[in-house]
Amino acid sequence: MPAAFLGAALALSAANVAGQAATGSATAIYSCKDSDGRVNSSDRPIAACARQPVRELNADGSLRRVIAPPLTREQEREQAALEKQRQEEAWSRRIKQARDRNLLLTFEDERALESMRRRGLADLDDEILHATRRILSLDKELKTAQQDASAWTAKNPRRQLPSAHQQRITDAANAILAEDALVADRHAERDRVNSRFDADAKRLRELLGPPTLTEEVARSPRS
Repeated sequence: MPAAFLGAALALSAANVAGQAATGSATAIYSCKDSDGRVNSSDRPIAACARQPVRELNADGSLRRVIAPPLTREQEREQAALEKQRQEEAWSRRIKQARDRNLLLTFEDERALESMRRRGLADLDDEILHATRRILSLDKELKTAQQDASAWTAKNPRRQLPSAHQQRITDAANAILAEDALVADRHAERDRVNSRFDADAKRLRELLGPPTLTEEVARSPRS
């Protein structure tokens, strides 16, 4: 008997034992159509129907259950893909639920969220301001270094510019580039913060629902 059929027969036999234990009956009849369309019946698992659905009947001929055939490799791959998708969707739901709980625990209302947004943006704006001031100072240092180098060259036209002058220019230029990169990064982070808080504000409104009349009055500016 081929190994695949033997394995399927053993599986049917095990299923039979489980079915007998569940029903309390030791009598079972197996019936199926083989690959040629012939109906087969037996009191034990049928090797010819290893890849076909098998009907398990009671002694009186009534249907006890249908034993599904083993999955093909393609079906196994499809089932594995569906299971992976199900797990990913379940994980996504858990992440979303955790995020919702965190929003509700962190922010009493949208005003509290906007207050945190302003603090976060203020910190970034402060970094940008200080970096911009450093750039202005470094720009002056660069121009001074370039002027000093030009003056030295004018006085010493036949001599090579000392490395100290060139190093001073290089250091100032590199420092400006570093500060420019920092400013660009902080502006990008500012955009990310706004996008994140926009999404959080939208979701918080959905979770809290429309404001009550008392809340609307509290939000209205006083004359």
